[in-house]
Amino acid sequence: MSKSPEQLRAMALSGTISIPPRFPELATISFEKCDDGTYPMLVVAHQKLSPKLSIKRTFFPSDVKSLFVPKSPTDVDFDKGEWFEGIQLGQKAQLMLDRTKVEGILFVRESGQSLLEMEAGMTAAESAEFYPPLPEDRSVNHYNMDPPGNTAGCH
Repeated sequence: MSKSPEQLRAMALSGTISIPPRFPELATISFEKCDDGTYPMLVVAHQKLSPKLSIKRTFFPSDVKSLFVPKSPTDVDFDKGEWFEGIQLGQKAQLMLDRTKVEGILFVRESGQSLLEMEAGMTAAESAEFYPPLPEDRSVNHYNMDPPGNTAGCH
């Protein structure tokens, strides 16, 4: 029994997260060669959220399940645009490699690895207060219910 493209897309999108995470926001999507040759290609989603804040997320292609490119970047509608999945996504990536960028939405495996880079213009005081998750933060290992400093696992 054959499945419709919509059924296959629904199956491919299960277990994914959209990048950018808020609909109908779009990111500038590019496929880039890895500088040191360790990986043949990386997928990059760049969002300029304001004149003083931008976020860039990089993924391995094997974690990207789908790319949606809307017909209109000002009227994003999942029924109006192009979907790239499976072999078609690989072909699109090869065509775009190090040349073309598109405005779109990536669907990435929830457990896929990513590199998050942020650029933010802020005051010296704001930057002194800002810090990423540190090794002892619960956000790094939210299953660790031990109080800070307790290495024996006893409460």
